[in-house]
Amino acid sequence: MTKTKLTYVTDTYCIWCWGFGEALRGFAAQNADRIELEVLPGGLLVGDRVQPVGEKPRVLESAARVTEVTGVATGEGFRRSVEEGSAVLDSGVAARAYWALHGLAPGRGLEIAHALQHAWYWDGRDLRDPAVIQDVATELGLDAAAARRALADPATEMQALAGFERRKTLDVPGYPTLLVHGPHGSQRIGGARATPAKLTAAFERVLAGETVEQEDE
Repeated sequence: MTKTKLTYVTDTYCIWCWGFGEALRGFAAQNADRIELEVLPGGLLVGDRVQPVGEKPRVLESAARVTEVTGVATGEGFRRSVEEGSAVLDSGVAARAYWALHGLAPGRGLEIAHALQHAWYWDGRDLRDPAVIQDVATELGLDAAAARRALADPATEMQALAGFERRKTLDVPGYPTLLVHGPHGSQRIGGARATPAKLTAAFERVLAGETVEQEDE
């Protein structure tokens, strides 16, 4: 069977991606025999948007809203880090971490993306610390030393930057964006209140050539 390709454009520091992830992982598991899912870190916080979390307004309020809408909670470690305020949110660093780990486990992109988000949105750990990425690698059953070497490799940074450029060629109005590359072109599916069943139903409609309405918050 030919699998349908999907592209998930996400960002480690996107709180709505954290909320969407549970539904997406359920959908991916249920449809593993017929989809090929690519994860693409998109670069939400780069350039002058890179700041300590303490300088970003309403972070905890946004997290509470995501929990209200999706049912997906954040952790006490995350709350403590936000209140302390010194962790710098840099999507370039997070993307390098993703690609470093992805190089060790190319078929586990969705799992890697979740593990990095868990390190921040649950544990509140600063992803600028290479030791944190080593710990994430260990939790994934990967070689921590190899992950650290890949993280420091200039080629990994180039891969992250190339991913940001590729994101600009896609229909990505915001994060998260899930694109189905079906027989009738590419369409976005999903939304704040997504469930595995809703995603599967939307996926089926795209394959049938129907236009799918986007669910907003």
